[in-house]
Amino acid sequence: MNSAACWRPVAFRRRLLLIFLVAAQTLAGVYLFAQTVPEQANGGTTATLLTVFGLLFAWIGVGFWTAVFGFVALRFGGDPWSLSRRVGRPTPEDATVAPTAVVMPVCNEPVQRTLGGLKAIIRDLERTGQQESVDFYVLSDSRDPEIWLEEQATCDRISTELAPGQQLFYRRRNINLNYKSGNIADFLRRWGRRYRYMVVLDADSLLSAHCITRLIQLMEARPEAGIIQTTPRLARAETRFARLQQFANRCYGRLYGAGLAAIQLGEATYWGHNAIIRVAPFMTHCGLRKLRGPGLFRGPVLSHDFIEAALMGRAGYEVWLEPAIAGSFEESPPTLEDDLIRDRRWCRGNLQHLWLLATLGKIRLAHRMALVTGIFSYLASPLWLVFLGLSGYVALDDSTPALPGVMATTDTGSGPGFLLVLVTSVLLFGPRLLAITDHALAKRTSRFGGLLRLSGNTLMETLAALALAPIRMLIHTFHVGGALSNLKVGWQGQNRSGAAKPGLSLRHFALLLASAVAALSLIQWHAPSLTPWALPVLAPVLFSPALAWWLSRKPGEGQWLAVPEDYRTTTVIGLAGPAPLGHWTPGGLDWFEQMVLSPVSARDHRRSASPLRGKKARALASLVDRCATEGKQGLTHRELSLICNHPEALAALHWRVWHASDESPWRETLTRMAQSVEGNSPIPAPLPRRQEQIAWVEVAS
Repeated sequence: MNSAACWRPVAFRRRLLLIFLVAAQTLAGVYLFAQTVPEQANGGTTATLLTVFGLLFAWIGVGFWTAVFGFVALRFGGDPWSLSRRVGRPTPEDATVAPTAVVMPVCNEPVQRTLGGLKAIIRDLERTGQQESVDFYVLSDSRDPEIWLEEQATCDRISTELAPGQQLFYRRRNINLNYKSGNIADFLRRWGRRYRYMVVLDADSLLSAHCITRLIQLMEARPEAGIIQTTPRLARAETRFARLQQFANRCYGRLYGAGLAAIQLGEATYWGHNAIIRVAPFMTHCGLRKLRGPGLFRGPVLSHDFIEAALMGRAGYEVWLEPAIAGSFEESPPTLEDDLIRDRRWCRGNLQHLWLLATLGKIRLAHRMALVTGIFSYLASPLWLVFLGLSGYVALDDSTPALPGVMATTDTGSGPGFLLVLVTSVLLFGPRLLAITDHALAKRTSRFGGLLRLSGNTLMETLAALALAPIRMLIHTFHVGGALSNLKVGWQGQNRSGAAKPGLSLRHFALLLASAVAALSLIQWHAPSLTPWALPVLAPVLFSPALAWWLSRKPGEGQWLAVPEDYRTTTVIGLAGPAPLGHWTPGGLDWFEQMVLSPVSARDHRRSASPLRGKKARALASLVDRCATEGKQGLTHRELSLICNHPEALAALHWRVWHASDESPWRETLTRMAQSVEGNSPIPAPLPRRQEQIAWVEVAS
């Protein structure tokens, strides 16, 4: 195994080459663009326009050259400096003995789909026979008792089905501090010293047994490694929008992943999931304090993963991105609305890195550049908007037709203008052509339905990306403005079903529509000659609600935007399946009602707690009385959770409910349950399978 002193000069030369290529391309682009700017434009406007153009041109250049690096690396059979190439393949005799925790933080997620995926990971690992060294943890921050009670019940049921040696633990925090990073930190304080490694999942993550064992093997072979990150592939896409994202990820992600890994080497970024972490240095060096700056820069760090990678690097440990490790999957947001809602949180978190760049010392340059890249991924949108506005402004006095949707200058049809458009097109669309070429040379096109289908789907995805680009530009600009204004951003579970509520698109896109209508009206009023130039940008925005609704639907039968998993399902994806886990609901009882009514359920779910005294005991007794007389609808989620967390309160409520008067709201619940048992319900609910569970339900009859 080569030391860090060997790969660092290689990384330096590669990064220097990248900087040179981007700088040369940017200088050439700025020079060409300067030739197209009208002479009547004043110096200040021209300088601002050229500066903004240069930043945006460099930005798209970074993406293009990263794809080129990836293409070259893949043509040579992979990067010889990657850990995957330097550590041999595991053999059946290589037992995984390092104690490892697989942790899944959740917060108000769809329970059955999320834990169904976790169960698939456990079952796949069971097939390898190496499950005894790996423990699984569900770390819940859910506040809705209907959700966390279902989480706990489902985890209990999965635990009863585990093979010998496998363990699944469920823990819910009563106090949610610092979002996901705080959830992980709480786990480490309680149980971190039991384990050498920790594999972090998201609620939509799927990792194959091969992936987990390979990550552990690489960690064992490389003691200098603090984090090893895989490149998750999108899977289980159901809606048109999700399938677009999935196809782009599977078609182009191979190039970008290989390129990023080749440039970063042992100073890669951490994306917060589908990665393995060396627990001891992470606990020692990667703790995150709340920000103490003004406005946006105060409070918990939302995008903690980039910072944790930087802190791990500062402590002298390596962070590796290993795209060659197969079997790492995640899901895409099913709708455009869900994607943009997630982006709002990511935008705020990435902009917080401005403060950390200024205050964190001794951070390696590669990790600083990763933070800058994350910040600019959102600042690029308002810069693009500024560029379009200034470009239109300098063309107000000219009647020459402009190049629609690109620049409103007069000389775009000249030699420099034509060459600039050509170069820009190569930078934007070149990675897509390289991706098709790579799949063809690697004889992988059959996995996408053949070369013709792959090319057609790439064209379809490109057109969709062009239509969505102006929408993202404006929404991200709103996000940046909201973040800088320190508008509050909530943390909620992600929609993963693809079900869109009526009117959801119009509500989310109202500001977008108003902005587009106002902009188009202003352009038509002051400069009608620029309207054809503006329409390619504003037309998709005007139709954004309809477009978002159409993309949220499920496509018809056929291989629409086919990916390899459509032709050959990976084992862990097959085990997860499309259907959620089943669960019993006697009489249609919700989870809180089951817990209150069932002595068995109460025994299974209630948590140990010290008996309360004084004011707390009286407050809890008051909650029990309100719940017994008014029903659960009279209490908040927090109040219902308090009852569930205290055995004495739950026991008291159980007795009160079973002795409820005819006027009590609980009487209807008892009647409904009795009808289900007696078969008088129009749609009888399935009864529990275990005999002890059946017994308590039959009491009602």
